[in-house]
Amino acid sequence: MEGKTYDQLVEEFTPMIHHMMKRMTIYKDKQEFFQIGLISIWETMSTFDEEKGKYSNHLYRHMQGRFLDELKRRTREAERSAYPSEEFWEVMESPILYREEEDYIKGLCYELNEGETKWVMFTFIEQLTVKEIAKKEQVSPSAVKWWRKGAKEKLKRTLGL
Repeated sequence: MEGKTYDQLVEEFTPMIHHMMKRMTIYKDKQEFFQIGLISIWETMSTFDEEKGKYSNHLYRHMQGRFLDELKRRTREAERSAYPSEEFWEVMESPILYREEEDYIKGLCYELNEGETKWVMFTFIEQLTVKEIAKKEQVSPSAVKWWRKGAKEKLKRTLGL
């Protein structure tokens, strides 16, 4: 390790980066994990103490820790950003809502524009289909579908889903 430049270390330990990615079954975002491996080489250049062992062992443990940290971070992020399935929306569109539910739904519409609010109210309270809403509002079914799309996106954000 002594006297070697960063470029020399990268050339020498690139196979270790690939080995670590293969060992940890990293198949998505390989370039990002490769960059983490390169950063590990850079970081360990200044933290390595020759009296404590071989540089390759130090680098291996450091890189493994960085990869695990990144995998944990991604897992947490994926858990926080889970979206409801289509079944959720089908249940939400099912009939017979009670007064409290109706008030709750009306309260959710504060961020929606007029068309999106109409879709929510007609769908969840009056139980109308896209075609029925289009006929009632004298617009095309595709316009109602745009209202639906916008409403779903905004409601997902509002509800934190």
